[in-house]
Parts: sequence; C-alpha cells; structure tokens
Amino acid sequence: MGSGGGSTATTVSGIDKEFKPDLKYGLGISKELLEQQILDPSKVIASLNEQQKAALEASQTLASDKIQGTGMYDTSAAEQASLQELLGNRMGAASAAGNLGSARSQKAMASALAGRAGEYQKQRQAFSDAGVQQLADVGSSLQQQTQSELSAQDTALDRFFGRITGAAPRSTTTTQTGGK
Repeated sequence: MGSGGGSTATTVSGIDKEFKPDLKYGLGISKELLEQQILDPSKVIASLNEQQKAALEASQTLASDKIQGTGMYDTSAAEQASLQELLGNRMGAASAAGNLGSARSQKAMASALAGRAGEYQKQRQAFSDAGVQQLADVGSSLQQQTQSELSAQDTALDRFFGRITGAAPRSTTTTQTGGK
C-alpha cells in the first residue's frame, strides 16, 4: 500500500494593500478622537446648556423653599391674618347675636379656626411633598448627566473598536499545493 498524495490549502486573508494608507489615516484620526473623548467626556455627549443649568438651580431653590415653607411658600403671615379675620368675624357675629360668651359660640369659633388651620396645614404638607418630588427630579436629572459622562468613555471605545473591525474591505487568497 502506498501513501496517497495530499494537498494543502493555504488561505491568506487581510486588507487590500490599496486601502492600507486610508485605513492607517482613518484609524489615526479615530485614535486621536478616542484619546480626546477619554480625557473629556463632553466630546461624546452634550453637556447641560445654560438654560438647563439655570432651570435646575431654580428648581432646586424652589423645592427647598417648598419643603421649608420659605420664600413664596411662606404663607404663615397670610394664614395668621386669615385666622384673625375669621375670629373677628365670628366674634362680631356672636356679639351681634348676644351670644359672645356662650359655650356654643366658643365651640363654633374654635371649630371654625381649627378647620381653617387644618386646611392651611394640608396645603403646607402638599407644598412640602411637591418640593420633595421636585428636588428628587433635580437629583435625577443631575444623576442622568453624570451617568452619561461616565458612559461616554465606553461609547468612545466602542466607536473606536467598531471602526477598527469594520474599517476596510478584506481580500482572501487561497493557494493549493500538492495533490494528484
């Protein structure tokens, strides 16, 4: 028995020589962009503009005011004036009716004042709750921006390696040797 002749196939694959200068040039640009993007993520994502920054700052201030009941959300003086007016009106009505010192009159005044004060307390709590939500929204916006900046490096690397792997046409040469 003799041994049969074998054949060997060699396949060489690569980028056509005519594209190598362009590929080298393009990858050089991509590498420079990658280096810039790694150092400064704002090169990959849009940063907050001045209007957005101002809106977030104002929103944060208003949220704090709502929570603390300060600024335009400080309604204590108006509440006090309203309660005093209510008390005065009730006392005037009781006096006119001749019931100024009666227990029924006193109870009605106390009930009216408590009811009005309860309404103000509910309003104050609603302001505070809205302020907490507004502050949370500001925090979420800032966190999203920070996350985008952190993800920018991954985006830059993905873009760079995508350019490397799919950059230029490939050629394949197959050579056979031996055989019958």
